[in-house]
Amino acid sequence: MVRGIYIAASGMMAQEAKQSAISNNLANASTPGFKRDIAVGESFSDIVSGFARSPIGRMGMSTAITAVYSDHSAGSTASTENPFDLAIEGDGMFAIQTDTGVRYSRAGNFKLDAESYLVTRDGYRVLGVDGPIRVDGSLVVQDDGGVYSDGEFRGRLAIVIPVVSEGLVKVGGGLYAERAGAAGAPGAAGMVQAQPGQARVIQGALESSNVNVVREMVDMMTGYRTYEATQRALLSHDALLDKAVNEVGRVG
Repeated sequence: MVRGIYIAASGMMAQEAKQSAISNNLANASTPGFKRDIAVGESFSDIVSGFARSPIGRMGMSTAITAVYSDHSAGSTASTENPFDLAIEGDGMFAIQTDTGVRYSRAGNFKLDAESYLVTRDGYRVLGVDGPIRVDGSLVVQDDGGVYSDGEFRGRLAIVIPVVSEGLVKVGGGLYAERAGAAGAPGAAGMVQAQPGQARVIQGALESSNVNVVREMVDMMTGYRTYEATQRALLSHDALLDKAVNEVGRVG
């Protein structure tokens, strides 16, 4: 009975983690360049420090969410006719200079700051191959990332591709960072400059989120019903344990 409580509790915790990921996906369904998260579970007993790290007896302890990965498949591209909106067709990410180092993003809803630098909505500068991009007049971006202002070449966007997409971790604001470790090491991403044909920049367009709202809602309802069933199982085991402790051993 104690084993059943552990199994049911672990299942409820796994469903809570999945629901959290689904809720975040739905909240960002209209966020440009957002990539949906997928909670991955395994039959594994190492869940939290408060639970035993070994199976009870010869039976495992149900499921656990071991990691949350981002689905990097491309979203649809929608025209905005705003010259400061940029989308990437194919592989590739924009390089962004932040206060904590270079970060990466697929969200191309840019603007100009007070110093005429191309920046993200949060004010971080968009990097070119030779540094931040400054625009003093009209903006024209070619499909190879070349940036022109009033007919003058201002640089080329630094469109980079992660060697291992699973080596990127979300850091908020539509940005990704490389996981800890040297480039090429297990768990690290490593970023390389996009080669001709790997990525094409589209001006006046934005990449939509790759969240399918209907699929996420179906997954949410399925998870909710699974949570309810697991909760009923836990309550049943708790009632049986109560009877075992307070009634079975009673001397009448």
